[in-house]
Amino acid sequence: MSMPSICAQPLTWTKGYSANATRVTKSSRSSRNMSFPLRAAATTAVLPEKVLSWDELKGIAVSTETGKKIAEEEKLRAKGEGAPHVTAKLRLFGASEDDVKVTFYRDHAAWCPYCQKVWMMLEEKKIPYRIERINMRSYGDKPAWFLKKVPSGLLPVLELDGKMITESLVIMQILEQTFPEIPMIPEEHFDRANTLLRLERQLFSDWCGLVFRPSGPGPFGGGARKQFEETFDKVNEALGELPGPWFLGGDTPSIVDLQYVSHVERMNASCLYWKGLQLRSTERWANVERWFAAFEERPCYMATKSDYYTHVMDIPPQYGPGYGDSSEAAKQAQLNIDGLSTWRLPLNLSPSDAEPLPDSMNPGDEAARHEAAYKLVSNYDAIVKFCCRGMGERGAKQFGAPLADPTAVPNLNYKDKVDKLLRTTVSLLLDGSAGASTAETSQDGKDVAKCIAYLRDRIGVPRDMSYPAAMTLRAHLNYIIDAI
Repeated sequence: MSMPSICAQPLTWTKGYSANATRVTKSSRSSRNMSFPLRAAATTAVLPEKVLSWDELKGIAVSTETGKKIAEEEKLRAKGEGAPHVTAKLRLFGASEDDVKVTFYRDHAAWCPYCQKVWMMLEEKKIPYRIERINMRSYGDKPAWFLKKVPSGLLPVLELDGKMITESLVIMQILEQTFPEIPMIPEEHFDRANTLLRLERQLFSDWCGLVFRPSGPGPFGGGARKQFEETFDKVNEALGELPGPWFLGGDTPSIVDLQYVSHVERMNASCLYWKGLQLRSTERWANVERWFAAFEERPCYMATKSDYYTHVMDIPPQYGPGYGDSSEAAKQAQLNIDGLSTWRLPLNLSPSDAEPLPDSMNPGDEAARHEAAYKLVSNYDAIVKFCCRGMGERGAKQFGAPLADPTAVPNLNYKDKVDKLLRTTVSLLLDGSAGASTAETSQDGKDVAKCIAYLRDRIGVPRDMSYPAAMTLRAHLNYIIDAI
């Protein structure tokens, strides 16, 4: 497989706009290890003999405090109100729906970094907008109606008064000019903004040189890590030059912050996973940590942020394969992020983890369990059939993302078994009775275990649920696998 195209063309902010944003779109077919998790010393998992029906479980799930909160949020979302969310179709910020001039076309799963920065800008500027979600090419075919509007199929796209606009930086510039009420690039910092945008392109290029090429001596191996770290030092230094956590100072993020955060978020996951390089919670990059802490207090970032596992799955289809090195740090990071040592009960997510969970994004164990339960009962029939793909046939048409198979044929011979196991999962999520366990999946259970693992490995953040809920669901599914 060829290397990804790496381009460090400078990004320049102007009072007009320039279509010089750079996009890397190389896809890959890296594979996901579908083996069952490592076993920790603990008690044997035991499942109840009798399990409530879906209707009974739904009644319990919606009556929990978390269930009531989610239901209320869904009602607000349907009216274009409430907090930002991955499933929102309309955002009004107090305006009338008749006054909406903007339609935002973004990727369906909320994994595209270019879509993320535009999404966050719309939220920060409180611009009323509609949302249309479109597949990235590596996850499925794009709808014909969208290709008629945008023949290139590229995302993100902004439709403003009927005009289609592509390229994220161009979109952001036009939004800033058209909706100046909440400015995101102060006039006095134009020169600083352009300097920082050029630095961001250098950081991006150095990241590509580090992660998407094999480790080794010279400029494309050992030297690549040194180059990346030195550029990251410059980013950290820039974040300390003005008061507050942001690149351009002030109380709120600027366009420069948005330009950085979507890719630095992905650097956090990929540098740790493939190179054993920890970027979060370090003294060396304390200003970067302060910057992330400030973002993690903002609803627009909380709604768009993915977890490390999701990123190491979604990065290769977009950029090309990551190359892991042989360091112990990288090996341990891969065990942790792949869930082989972490998707186990009891969970203990905290701000000090290699993948830190800040207090602002941690609702607690019970709320995370109940969120996961609510999500399962809300769409149980489709989820049961989805699981049955684990023993079904691959789709006739394959796509670049290794975990995407939208035309797969489920083996419905396993439907009844899967249905009962998922109802059992919901019961355990609701009552919190599952604990640490160890067992070997029985010979009779191995096939249906593949169905449960198929779901476990495809829980994405933020597409499906929050990071805490995703982690607790993955761990509970492993508990089920232990017991069958």
